[in-house]
Amino acid sequence: MLGIASIFLLVVCGLGVLTAIAGLVIGIVAFVKDSNRGRAVGGIVLSVLALIIAVVFLTWFYSTVGDCMDLPPGLQQRCVEERLGVQVQSAPQWRS
Repeated sequence: MLGIASIFLLVVCGLGVLTAIAGLVIGIVAFVKDSNRGRAVGGIVLSVLALIIAVVFLTWFYSTVGDCMDLPPGLQQRCVEERLGVQVQSAPQWRS
């Protein structure tokens, strides 16, 4: 169950790594205790898949925008936008 949640949470908000680690530990414990091995193997496989996806994404992201972090703060946002091909607009400021 945590393996499925891990993949979903990884895609939605990036917190899937935490649940993937928990799912991997629980899956291994269940497998060793011989408690419903099919479900344990499924949890282990999905948790490992979530961790692999996270590592691949973080590696890609760092290789794409890692050089931008050495720039001054004013230029960092522009560098990241150019590397990712997006443009982020600032939120309007409310005046009182």
